Amino acid sequence: MLVAVGYSLFVGAGMIFYAMSVFLKVIVAETGFSVSEVSAANTIFLVTGGLAGIGVGELISRYDIRYTVAIGTLVMALAYWLLPEATSLAAIYGIYILLGLGYSMTALVPATTIVARWFIRKRALAIALTQSGLSLGGILLTPELATMLDAGGLQALRHPWAFSIILLNLPLAVFLMRPSPQSMGQMPDGDAATGDDTMQDTGMTAGAALRTPFFLWFTLAAICALMAQVGTIAHIYNWGLERANPSIAAITVASLAFCSLTGRLICGAILDRLNLFYFVLAAYLVQTVAMLLIAFVDGPVLVLVATICFGFTVGNVLMVQTLLTAAAFGLRDFPRILSYQQLTMNIGVALGPIVI
Repeated sequence: MLVAVGYSLFVGAGMIFYAMSVFLKVIVAETGFSVSEVSAANTIFLVTGGLAGIGVGELISRYDIRYTVAIGTLVMALAYWLLPEATSLAAIYGIYILLGLGYSMTALVPATTIVARWFIRKRALAIALTQSGLSLGGILLTPELATMLDAGGLQALRHPWAFSIILLNLPLAVFLMRPSPQSMGQMPDGDAATGDDTMQDTGMTAGAALRTPFFLWFTLAAICALMAQVGTIAHIYNWGLERANPSIAAITVASLAFCSLTGRLICGAILDRLNLFYFVLAAYLVQTVAMLLIAFVDGPVLVLVATICFGFTVGNVLMVQTLLTAAAFGLRDFPRILSYQQLTMNIGVALGPIVI
């Protein structure tokens, strides 16, 4: 099941989320629309994904989660097929709405919900392993997609390679994902079944959780953290050029992705034995120090040191949001609560590059 969830995040990140900048370049070149006009499509994608996440939270609370993921996969494939034919801004924006819908149905809300239901003692490690698909998608899929688009333009989106990568998510979701261990007569963490199926019903309702002061302050903190994090990621290459040189700038991008991946795996392996709340505070503090370094350092060595410090926190800051949500509010309405949190966190994601 973790392989299926990890692959779903791998596809969504590599073929959609990290590919947005690649799409932007090619669409501007082929259509003649301005960068600002096409960039608005990225905002539409983020807003659509956030709003659709609420509907996804409702769907996976009521129905088998794997069918939501399967339908989202087909929506992504449809958007890939339609995008090369888009000749107007309205058509481009409509297709980006489809991309937002498909991404929300296959990405963090369903993926994290499945993992939270299946794991308790090893939840942090399980989430770290599956969310590694996000980093690997950006490392492995997006560069290959960019090469294809450079050579063949938007028509390359219809290449059999692209569709095979996306549609492989279908059998993995249908045959390997299951909505909960109880649906298979099992218990979380592989424990022996006891006949007690009430574990999924423990925790707060979404309405009660959203009214708590903790949800308010925790969400505001997450918005600020992601605003700083995503904004810095968007400008990391230009920062490397300004403070060092082109070769170091290229290394910063690769180092950022590698450190994000390894940092998440290292911390995920030990986080189940640590106090989660203090770990979240520590992750925010380390990222704050890294941001201060980025603001002031000069020279190749210090630029790489700052990049490594910052990169180590990137994957962890994303991972701890879902862990803390599950720990604070339980699993009763987890997908609904997470969908509202993801919607508000998208504010930080969307504003980050502009604010920074």
